[in-house]
Amino acid sequence: MTPRALWIWEQPGALGEMTRSCLSRSITYTPCGQAWRDKWGSNRYAGNSAFMALLAAEMGIEPSKYRQWAVEQINYILGDNRHDGGCYSYEIGYGSKFPRNPHHRAASCPDRPAPCGGGQLYAGGSSPQILQGALVGGPDQNDNYQDVRTDYIQNEVALDYNAGFHGALAGIVHLEAAGKMPATNNKCPC
Repeated sequence: MTPRALWIWEQPGALGEMTRSCLSRSITYTPCGQAWRDKWGSNRYAGNSAFMALLAAEMGIEPSKYRQWAVEQINYILGDNRHDGGCYSYEIGYGSKFPRNPHHRAASCPDRPAPCGGGQLYAGGSSPQILQGALVGGPDQNDNYQDVRTDYIQNEVALDYNAGFHGALAGIVHLEAAGKMPATNNKCPC
């Protein structure tokens, strides 16, 4: 590892600190194993930390441990959980069970040429538009989740929720291509 990479990893307040906390088990975990930091966008923290763990592994920091932990977090997000009978993906469009009501104005808009305004966000029924690939906020500390459009705490879709998660997905594709996929031990496998 380069001195610059080590310096970035050790900075207080950085995602590295969150990732190190997760790996040392000094952070709360949900019953099914999500590293849970906060009720607002719990998937954001798990996905972003998984990305950081994969980066750390590439820098030579405990590669086996960090890769396994990162893949387990992404597995949780993509279905290794008990919501809705299990195999529930918090990534919209992945698998057969996923959120249908993200807190997202554009997903709430009717098909064109019908006009779209702020009122559609609070209309009943499933969202007319599917935000393929978007990650919603996620469950509470007990793995409970409600797919309700007005619940911006669990169902919001945001850039910072998705950036690290999609980076971690790219890292997992890299692991598969390089033959470095770790064995995992998720608590609630799909």
